[in-house]
This record gives sequence, structure tokens and C-alpha cells, in this order.
Amino acid sequence: MCDAEPVSVFSKENAVNLGLFVLRLGVGVNVVWLHGWERVRHYSERAANFPDPLNMGHRHSLILAVAAEFIGGILVTLGLAGRLAALLLAFSLGVTLFSGEAGLPWRQREATLLYLTASLAILMLGCGRWALDAVVWKRFRRGGGAPAKR
Repeated sequence: MCDAEPVSVFSKENAVNLGLFVLRLGVGVNVVWLHGWERVRHYSERAANFPDPLNMGHRHSLILAVAAEFIGGILVTLGLAGRLAALLLAFSLGVTLFSGEAGLPWRQREATLLYLTASLAILMLGCGRWALDAVVWKRFRRGGGAPAKR
């Protein structure tokens, strides 16, 4: 017989992990699909005149945007290096919100603000148990490390 405690499907822990999963999926997929993929597809056309709010050069600013929105969005969706990806995404969105969209009314900056808020939430809360980070680092958290050589 098994002496393990029963786990409720509707536990608070499962609700939190489901919420983080939905948040990651919603933010990550939308940022990749609606923003990052467009930057990747039209990279060569936009590289010369992409906005350069940090004075890094147009091409480098576009590379940062692609890294944040495409690569970072994929990593947030998967929950792999999620906090680092959320930090990169939040930085890029913050620059966009307060520099690139500075002259626009707040209503027109709503999507950027919502993505920034969600990215900051993921940064602070982590990705939850239903993320690849939880699978990849599980062995290391237990102190198991790499398997022993025989």
C-alpha cells in the first residue's frame, strides 16, 4: 500500500501554478507571434532605420528587440530561464513604453504597459512548477547533481 498523502487537484499550489502557466503562455505566445516574429521576418528591411533610444545603433537596438521579443518570448512561454527572459522582456518593453512611445497617449500604450506588467509579475513570481526550469533544475535542487560514473 502507498502511504503518500493524497494531492487535491484544486489545491492552492495547483491554482497558483496554473495561473503562472496561463500568464506565461498568454504573454510569451503573444509577444513572439505578434511582435518578435515580425521583427525577425523583416529584420533586413528595418535594421537601418529601427528606433535607437539607447544610442547603441539602429542594428543593435533591433537585435535587442529581437532577443527580447522573439527569443525571450519563447523562453517565457517554455518557462526556461524564465526570470532572465522576463527581465530582458521587461527591459525592452520599459524602453519602448517610456522612450519609443513617449509622445503617445496612455490609451495607445496600453498593450505595451500590459505586457510590461505581466513580464514584471513573471520576474517576481517565477515560472511555477509547470515550467521547463522546474524539470531541468529538479535534480540540482535535491543535491543530486550529475549522475555518478560507474
